[in-house]
This record gives sequence, structure tokens and C-alpha cells, in this order.
Amino acid sequence: MRRTLAVLAAAAALLSCPAGEAGDHIAAPAAVEARLAEASAQRAQDLAAVDEVLASPLAREAASSVGANVDQMRAAVPSLSDAELSDLAARAAALEADPVAGMDRQMRLLLMIALILVIIILVLAIVD
Repeated sequence: MRRTLAVLAAAAALLSCPAGEAGDHIAAPAAVEARLAEASAQRAQDLAAVDEVLASPLAREAASSVGANVDQMRAAVPSLSDAELSDLAARAAALEADPVAGMDRQMRLLLMIALILVIIILVLAIVD
């Protein structure tokens, strides 16, 4: 009797998982790898864009005017989430694309201070 139940349990287990479906996935491994590589490349571009803005002399001037340390901010930028980093990179790109746009030096300095404050707030939010 026990032997019959064991054979039936094994047969039920084998029949519940048909061959061929065990290896199927929702997404193909190649597509997953391609998407991960794309996301990694985008993050690297975003990091470079934000770092380029923070490396500028204007950013150092803006940071010193609010008592912030640009080197600490540059070190903390990689800890931002992808969404936060993407947002900052878009802001940095807009600033790089048209830094003047009718603004005088004081207005650019205020814009850089605002960017630095956003970075500080995001880093503090991540740390907490």
C-alpha cells in the first residue's frame, strides 16, 4: 500500500511539471542582460553629467557660499537612486545646454546653489 502511494505521488509530481515548461522564463536572459547593460550605461552617463557640473569652479563658489563641501557631495552622488540621479543629470544637462539664457552671474550662482541644495537634501534623505 505504501509503495503504491509513493509511486502515485511521484507520478503526480512529474505530471504537474511538464517537460519543456521548466526552462521557460517570462523574459529571455539576453533581453534581461541587455536591459541591465542599458541601465548601467545610463547611470554612468548620469553620474558623469552631475560630476561635471559639481567639478566646475562655479559649483565650488556656490557651495562655499552656503557652507557645503563639494568634494563630499561628489563622493555622495553615487549613493543616489537611479531616479534621483536621472533627475539631477537632467537638471545639470539643462544648465550645461543653456547656462546663460538671459541670466547674469548672480542668477547662475543662485541656480548652482539651488542644485547643490537639492543634492544635499537628497543625500540627507538617503542617509536617514
